[in-house]
Amino acid sequence: MQEIAIRVRLREQDRLGLAEYERIVGSVASVAAVVAWLPTPDARLVLRGRGAEPVRLETMSYGTVFEMLVVMDQRNPGVERAAAAVAALLESVRHEHVEDDVAGIAGELDRLDRSAPRGRSVPERALRTFLEGARADALARRSTTRLRAGQALLRLAESGAEVLVERVEDALAPVVTEQAVDVLGDTGSVVVVESAPVPEPVAPEPEKPRSDEDSKKKKKLSKKKDDKKKKSSKKKKDDEKKDDKKKSKKKQ
Repeated sequence: MQEIAIRVRLREQDRLGLAEYERIVGSVASVAAVVAWLPTPDARLVLRGRGAEPVRLETMSYGTVFEMLVVMDQRNPGVERAAAAVAALLESVRHEHVEDDVAGIAGELDRLDRSAPRGRSVPERALRTFLEGARADALARRSTTRLRAGQALLRLAESGAEVLVERVEDALAPVVTEQAVDVLGDTGSVVVVESAPVPEPVAPEPEKPRSDEDSKKKKKLSKKKDDKKKKSSKKKKDDEKKDDKKKSKKKQ
């Protein structure tokens, strides 16, 4: 299996300053660490350092669009499902205004929790538990890693981020070759999008012309069959004559 990557796309990002650029990069890196952690929620959540650093990170901008590609050092299908769950969550709130000054951070996290995929896989259940725990930390005014990660996810939601799940053949190649993965929003499951090759039409094989030897062989076989039939019919007639003779003797 290829290495799993997420591509985060932000639109209407005109003239990004250094502080805003660092904020976006930090948020995306934190969300990527959460994605890698979701399949094993009993482990310790680490946002920076060993086990959380991506194998490749690229940023690019064109016009008012800012993109960031994070290739994780992961090949686990559970991580891919976790990335799909996060992508489905952000897609469900992408066209809404998530920020709510009255409810605060806890209310925003609660809103994300209600929009999260309701699948029963480990990453999907862990995502909902993570959001619930981050909300509890916000209400208790505790500064935790979980709350910081939840705020990073909130920042992407507030910015209308679009997350694409991809697979990368070779993360260390000079030019990365990605393979898109189609995300099913309701379940968080993923399907690889591939263009199926069109089969070429197979031309029927031309019939081989019959040679003189083949026709001779066929004639010999048919002649043998006819001879066998004649012999069997002659034997049958002889047997019938013998039976008639026996019957006539018995009558005398």
